Amino acid sequence: MALALPELLTKIFKFLAEDKALYPALFVSRLWSICSGPILWRRIELIGNGGAFGEKYEIQLKKFMGVLDRKTKPIYAPSVRYLKITHYYELSNQVIEKIIKIFPNITHLDFKRTCGFDDTALIKISRAYPNLIHLNVFNNRGLTDHSISKLAKACNKLQYLEISWSGDVTDKSIYKIARSCYSLKHLGIGGGKSCITDKSICEISRFNPNIQSLNFNNCEKLTDATIHTLVGSYPDLRELDLSNCERITDIGIRQIAQCRNLEHLALNSLEFINDKTICIIVQSCPNIRYLNLEFCYVTDTVVEAIAQSCRNMEYLNIYGSESITDSSISKMVKKCSYIQELELGYCGLITDTAIKDVAQHLSNLKYLGLKYCVNISKEALDMLDPDLEIAIHRAISYLSSILHHVSHITGGTRGITGRSRSINLIGREFLTYFQSPRTLI
Repeated sequence: MALALPELLTKIFKFLAEDKALYPALFVSRLWSICSGPILWRRIELIGNGGAFGEKYEIQLKKFMGVLDRKTKPIYAPSVRYLKITHYYELSNQVIEKIIKIFPNITHLDFKRTCGFDDTALIKISRAYPNLIHLNVFNNRGLTDHSISKLAKACNKLQYLEISWSGDVTDKSIYKIARSCYSLKHLGIGGGKSCITDKSICEISRFNPNIQSLNFNNCEKLTDATIHTLVGSYPDLRELDLSNCERITDIGIRQIAQCRNLEHLALNSLEFINDKTICIIVQSCPNIRYLNLEFCYVTDTVVEAIAQSCRNMEYLNIYGSESITDSSISKMVKKCSYIQELELGYCGLITDTAIKDVAQHLSNLKYLGLKYCVNISKEALDMLDPDLEIAIHRAISYLSSILHHVSHITGGTRGITGRSRSINLIGREFLTYFQSPRTLI
């Protein structure tokens, strides 16, 4: 049976909405506007933080708050399924009530780094949206076991739940989540008061067989028993964050190598991990695309192992690894050409040689971290894409210019010998003198 014109247009417009190319359709004709309106209203994304992300986002947020204050509902309000409001610090209980009243069919709520509401609002959310499948309240800090337990019982269709750094959350509410939300694929329970123990992880593994992603960042009470449970229950785990889990040992971390389909791994600040353990993991998990080893103090051995095994790497953070040299970085960028974000802050031995190879081989690079990499010249940086975002605060030592500056102050170069450390520090303060029109942080 042939499709009616409105139904046909709706099917076509759904494809255009994926590329955000649907907005002009509103102005073509009344029929096109009627067909495209509900599709455009399905997904609302807003960013707060007082305009820190740009005036455009601030205006959008003000317009949305204006919609909430109207006496009549927007005609397409029932079409909204996805609501994302991040980095907004004034999302009060009253605002949440208005959202619930106006948008009755939401299944996806993302309030990451948004605060201002507490248990009362979360309980109302759980009652209003029993079909909720995605909830992110990362860094709310105003929630407790009381509301999390109510949420787990009322919203048992949840597939994604991120409550890290959300307040006073303990094993009690994690037990309730494990025994209620059987469809969970992602669970984030890091941070807070670090009250989560190995017992919670055991409960999760018993009742939630579909888990693919776990965030245990800063769960200081977790031990090697948690890792043993995870690798036994979730051999196909895709994402794992164990940053700052200080009680887990090198032996426990090594077991992660059994999760051979791992794509995302964060081990920030686990200083006890040795190179051999990380090498075993990257060699066993060649699909890793995101690897965060900030303050793990790795050496060239690890970087070369990444180059050999993880050819699809997109994000790599080795911030603080002071012994890394040009040799390993050059090998890696030649073999891992898909890297989009590379953090090399405090890798002080890196020179122009590595930067030239980065410029030549990483055509997809969007961010490069070079804080306190003092042996890189402006000439090397100028070889990089001018649109590249570079974190380079106090990172350049351009000695010839600084020597010239100091010679004017001292009346010559006499007395400068043996003071290269001081000159280097002066050079860092003159960063703005060497800035080019690129994006610098």
